[in-house]
Amino acid sequence: MRSDIGDNVRTLFSPDSIAVFGSFKELVGLGWGLLKNLNDFGFKGRVYPVNPSYAEVMGLKVHPGIEEIQGQVDLAVIITPPPAVTSVVRQCAAKGVKAAVIVTENFAEADQEGARLQRELVEIRDRTGIRILGPNTVGVINARNGLITIPYLIGYDHIRQGGIAYCSQSGIAAAQCQPLQDRGYPISKMCDLGNKCDLDEVDMLEYFLADRETTVLSMHLEDVRHGREFVDAARRFTAAKPLIVFKPARTEAGARASASHTASLAGNDRIYDEALKQAGALRVDTWQEFWDVPKMFEMRPLSRGNRIGIVSHSGGAGVVAVDAAVRAGLEIAEFSPETISKLKDISPRLARNPVDLGPVLSPAADPFQIQEQVLRAVLSDPNLDCAFIVIYVGVLAPIQLVAEVFERAMKDISKPVAIWVYGTRLSLLAEMSRELDSRCLPTYTDTETALKALATQARYSRYMGQRAVSGLKREKT
Repeated sequence: MRSDIGDNVRTLFSPDSIAVFGSFKELVGLGWGLLKNLNDFGFKGRVYPVNPSYAEVMGLKVHPGIEEIQGQVDLAVIITPPPAVTSVVRQCAAKGVKAAVIVTENFAEADQEGARLQRELVEIRDRTGIRILGPNTVGVINARNGLITIPYLIGYDHIRQGGIAYCSQSGIAAAQCQPLQDRGYPISKMCDLGNKCDLDEVDMLEYFLADRETTVLSMHLEDVRHGREFVDAARRFTAAKPLIVFKPARTEAGARASASHTASLAGNDRIYDEALKQAGALRVDTWQEFWDVPKMFEMRPLSRGNRIGIVSHSGGAGVVAVDAAVRAGLEIAEFSPETISKLKDISPRLARNPVDLGPVLSPAADPFQIQEQVLRAVLSDPNLDCAFIVIYVGVLAPIQLVAEVFERAMKDISKPVAIWVYGTRLSLLAEMSRELDSRCLPTYTDTETALKALATQARYSRYMGQRAVSGLKREKT
């Protein structure tokens, strides 16, 4: 376990004061963009722009150098040309700055001169103790305090607060590239590791393990620099919280692309796969799963197993769901006699898994009442560990009413449930997804990701059970 995670890393996400080094030319300067984002997202700490070419920006005094700032500076965000970065980091260390985010590119990922400058950054860290994120990073986001170190204009000003932390080795997994406000992911913090000259995935595992605001961590990794440390840290993490890992660069071509992106070495994918399994990490296969699987853990209780019930507005969609569920590792449950009896009382056509609501809802006088009764009967079945529900959203769909039906049906149901919405307008699907997600009913726009989320939850539940059994055996011996 690394002993230096401490206050310097915590400062990265919770600084009281920030110094920003960059260009403050309106609209085009990256320093200006960062200041605007901090203002838009409501960061309340002290912000000190630093650049000798400006006197004032956005009503803030611009300091010619960090030594001119009165008082403590916790975090520095550096967006200067590469040759100037090392000098700026030295000045920050001398000032007592605890951590620095280096946005500047063209270090080890670019050429030999960049690699030399990156080694110099490590030497400064070793001598002074300042912690460095990057270079070649957009840095961090803290949804609770409005901290955002991204220098590119985003176009929205709110991220839903929650318990999911996202950590990536690419700036594409950040607010300037993703519609986080529209998606409504419940986020605690986000981090782009960049070139990892200092802080890396091991540091983030230790930080997020201790972070009370984070309940689940989703990591996108192109490489792992310290394999044994990572496995040990991941094993400690997964004993307390779910760890989801998206590890691309599985092919030789992907590995070459990764090396040119962040100067990383992707390594043998089979070795990664086995190491992640040993550590209890939950590997996902797609970019969409990296984003969407974590909300199942944040919004719903942990599954007891992998037996699934399926309720659909369409018989065809139910068949598709069965195949996808089995491929994901889920087992199609057998309804209990009591559940079958309840469903037969509504309609004999409903008494099987998957349940096809379509023929029953169409002629019904009150389709919402029937839907609620069916959902309640299925979700209460003791033979089910989880459920997958398919709903149609049309142009006349009363979105609020549908959401209320689902919320009532799932009241006091302590099982994971995934909802897939389909229909005729993308805008309606997005609106329905946001409405259900806001009620902690995780909703998806494709079947495979929804069922993968349920299966991943079941895998983690099984892993935690195995850990508990192993712990009991050790105690007895």
